[in-house]
Formats: sequence, C-alpha cells, structure tokens
Amino acid sequence: MAKQTQTFQAETSELLDLMIHSLYSHREIFLRELISNSSDAIEKLKFESLTDSSLAAFATDFKIQLVTDPEKKTLSIADNGIGMTWDEVVKNIGTIAHSGTKSFLKMRQELKEHPELIGQFGVGFYSAFMVAHRVVVQTQKAGSHSGVLWESDGNGTYTIEESVREQGHGTTVTLYLKDLKEEDQETQDFTDTGTLKMIVKKYSDFIVYPIQLKEETLNGQKALWLRPATEISQNDYNEFYTHISHDPSVPLKTIHYKAEGTMEFSSILYIPSQKPFNYDYRDNKVGLNLYVKRVFIKGECGELLPPYLRFVQGVVDSDDLSLNVSRELLQQDRQIVRIKKALTSKVLNSLKEFIDSDRPSYEKFWMNFGSTLKEGVAVETASIDKIQDLVLFHSTESDRLTTLQEYVGRMKPTQNKIYYITGDSLTQIQNSPYLEKLRSKGFEVILMNDKIDAWFASSLRTYGDKALQSVTAHELELNTEEEKKMEEEKNKVAELKFKPLLDIMHDALKEQVQEIKLSDRLTESPVCLVSSDNALSAHMERLLESMGQSMPKAKRVMEINPDHPLYESMLKASSTQQIEWAEILYQQALLNEGSPIENPLKYSQKIANLMISAGHS
Repeated sequence: MAKQTQTFQAETSELLDLMIHSLYSHREIFLRELISNSSDAIEKLKFESLTDSSLAAFATDFKIQLVTDPEKKTLSIADNGIGMTWDEVVKNIGTIAHSGTKSFLKMRQELKEHPELIGQFGVGFYSAFMVAHRVVVQTQKAGSHSGVLWESDGNGTYTIEESVREQGHGTTVTLYLKDLKEEDQETQDFTDTGTLKMIVKKYSDFIVYPIQLKEETLNGQKALWLRPATEISQNDYNEFYTHISHDPSVPLKTIHYKAEGTMEFSSILYIPSQKPFNYDYRDNKVGLNLYVKRVFIKGECGELLPPYLRFVQGVVDSDDLSLNVSRELLQQDRQIVRIKKALTSKVLNSLKEFIDSDRPSYEKFWMNFGSTLKEGVAVETASIDKIQDLVLFHSTESDRLTTLQEYVGRMKPTQNKIYYITGDSLTQIQNSPYLEKLRSKGFEVILMNDKIDAWFASSLRTYGDKALQSVTAHELELNTEEEKKMEEEKNKVAELKFKPLLDIMHDALKEQVQEIKLSDRLTESPVCLVSSDNALSAHMERLLESMGQSMPKAKRVMEINPDHPLYESMLKASSTQQIEWAEILYQQALLNEGSPIENPLKYSQKIANLMISAGHS
C-alpha cells in the first residue's frame, strides 16, 4: 500500500494542540505512558498466545528497550509485544475512540496544572508530543510479515505506509526531541542515561518486564504482591498504585492480602482517595487485574469482586487457576468464585477496621463511594450484616454523619423504630413537614438523599431488633398509649367540627387523593401527603420515572393539621373558596414532598388571586 497522508480527527487535533502548546510541567510522564503502552502490548501477546498456538513462538524473551542518540536528539521505546496492523494504527493513533476524550479536553486548566493525570484518559501516547517535535511509530503485528510506519509532527496530519519492521513483531516509538530551552520550567535531557534511570525508577519500577537501556535493566521487575509486606514501604505501595491506576494521588487505604491453605493467592488492593473521572459512566469498565502464575490474564476483571465493591483497584495473582482459563469461563470457575468470596470478606473487614480507626478518612471515602457500597444491601443478602455497619447517614441530630449503630445508641427510651425520610436533596428533606412531630418528641430521623437509598431502606428493613420506618408512611405510630387516648378524644371533637370541610375537599380532590383525614404528625405545616399501605412512596415513583420505568401513580392520603389557623378561616369561607383553597393545599403538599405540580402557571395564578382577595378583605 502506497504512502498516505491523512488528517487527524478534530478532537485529536485539539488534543495534540493541548499537548504541544499548553502542557509544560512534569513532561517526564510521557515516558511512563509509552512504557505502559509497551507493557500492555506485551501482556496482550502473552495472553493471546495461550489460546492461539500460532503466536506461541513469539511469546518469549519479553522486554522493553530504550535507545538514545544524543547527537540526533532521539529517544526510542521499543517492545516485542503484539504490534499493530494498518487498521489498528489508524484506529488507535489517528482517531481517538476513547470515551474519556471529551472529558479530557474539558479539563484543560486542570491538566495544565497536573499533566500527570493524562494516563487516566487513555490518551497517553499523545504525551509524546510534549517533548517531541516529530514522532515516528514502526510496528508489526505478531504473525505478520508486513509492518506499518506512522509519522507526524503533531500539526494536524500524519503519514502512514507499509514498512517491514527489522526486529519483527512489536512496536518502536521514536521521538525527535525538542531543543532544551532555558526558560522552560524543566530542562531535562531525555537522552541522558541518569535522567532516564530516574524516571523509570520513579514511575515504572514495578513493570513486570525488564526495561533495558544499553543492556542494563532499570526496573525492579519482581511482582510487588509476592514480596513480604514487611519489606514494602508505603511509598512502594503508592507508586505501584499509580502504575496500575494512572491516578497520581495517594490511595486512602492499602490492603496487602495473601490467602494460604486450601486456596492460595496474593493480592494488593487499594481504596482510592478520589473518584476516577469516568467512574459514573455507564460503559466504564472496572475490576482488578488478574494474573495466573505471574502471567497477565485479564485487566478490569469484574468477576473478582461484586459490583458494589467496584471502586477497589489492584491485582490478584493465583497459582491455583489454569493458565488456559478463558475470559468467558471466569464466572463459572470454582476457584474464581472462592477468590471472590475471600476478597469480598477481606475488603469489608478492612473497611470496618477503617471506619473504627480513622473516621475522618473513612468519611472522605464515603463521600466518593458510599452510594456504590450501599448497593450491596439491595443485591447481596449474604453481606448485609457487614455492610449495614459501614453505612453513614446525615440525620436531624447534628451535621456529623452517623452509623446505624450510633443512631440506635441515641434512641429515646420511648422510641422503638429507626425513622428515616428519603428525598432528592438534603435541604429539601431537612425542612420537610414530615419531621415536625418527630422533632417535637425528640426523635432522631435519618436523612436519605442518595438515589439508592429508597432501595437500600426497603432491602434492609431491620437493623438488629429495630425496624426501619419511613416517616412518610400512612400509619405512623409516634404516641404512647396514654397519648393515643388523649389524641382520640381530641380527634372526635375535631372530626365533627371539620367533617363538612373534609367532605368538600375530598369531593374537589377525589381524582388526586384516596382520602383526606386529620393528621397527628403535623405540628406547624397545614398539609402533607402520605403513601397508603403497600404503595410506592412519592420519592420511589420519581426515581422509577427518571429511569424510564413510569408506573400508574397510586393515589395517596392527604393529611391536614386541624390545629393550623388556616382551617378556621376555611370553615368561614364559601364552598367555592374552599374548593379553590383545597386545590392550592394539594399542590403545596406536592411541592413539600418534592413532587412536581402539573400546572405551575395555574397554581401561581391561584396564589395571586388569593393574595388579591386577602388585600381587599
């Protein structure tokens, strides 16, 4: 195929412009990214050779070589990995197909200050243009007799042609380095042996394949997870975390776990200190790196931990699995199931130690990943007992987060249930009328404003011998027996007094509500809506609608506060006014619970008319 000149995809050009003209500090990270790409290419060949016998002959003597030429000012990074075909070069270099690209470009300013974040976005190759005015890629797919030569100066186009790679399969990336400028913040010479040794030691010491420069191996190579924990410093752990995650921040917690006995494996697991930029993307792949006898089998192996622990990063290496285990069979492999069970238990136990020993740091973890962990209560009953003690909530008690155990320890002697309220925002539920009676009795209420909380509460149901009770439920028993008797006597009088008004209101709202009754949960607000028995809460209905699972809306019970002075005024009003006010009260009740009203304009007009009539009285 003849030499071709092609134009970069628009986003690629923008990305290259950012690399070339905006990022100046920490340029040394380009080497980490290119070495990581070489390591990935070797691992891919290693894995594919397990299932494709024709590749077995190529899967030997793996290494990554650095070659410098100070006179020509070039640095080459060469590997004997899987290599690429023509189409793969165009796809992987000429076009950015990564979901993180747009997020990367949106973070221009942050990347100017912290270019070491580049690796998180899957665009590490382009960091070469931070230090090079010209980049040449020579690559050849394992098993092929023809290679590809790609070249670009980063100014909008690249050339590509067929070219046999002299070394055979693998990839060589050659950088024609920019001239050193005194005014630059960094004036590192990337052809200097000492500089390259320092960079490899800093960023790539735990790459499992030898990184060689002039026949000298620069990296430690030994798998960190196989070394005794007593020989590993926290700095070693942190560097390894950066290597596998491309996250330069220090992890919140490190778990070095070796299982011995009937099942043996080694692992290093990390709790990140911040959310990855793409953590909440629907198509984001997560999971640990799986090795068998130090051979890389699969990255982002979701079979090793349940989905509610997907924030955990790290590696697992087992001697008990077969090297020929296929990716499709991982879920059915008994050993994988046992490893998953052991790792899950270890992580949950470690989180319990974490919450007990370092509450401030645990709360940082919770703000990032608490919603994910709560999913475990809804999907895995076997772990509920452990997860329920790891969950933190806001409550009406104070601004501090609380556990269920701490909540129960503060319960009033007359309180026999754990009260909670769900809603879309903390501010909304903190000021909800549903809390009025509970506040007056000194009962603490857990405030749940995560989307997962409605499922969490319905799945947990009890904590110890205490039932969880929504404060928006139909029957909310808050009174003692003596208080009930007093309330019953009071309600008999109120029901006689307000019956004509209740009948008119019910007739006006019969299409919207199931029943209108006097409330004993309100002390300040005039009205609220509550879910009837076995019906979905309003918050749950809204959540299902947001997920495209709208269901017929159940009519709810409207409760009015007979002690509110508004109803004395309504008794004196005409039936027309009573109907008008009943509609306004219903819409107010919808707003108070966080539900939308069907016709905001009509509602505002009713309020305006009410204000006008009040001004004339």
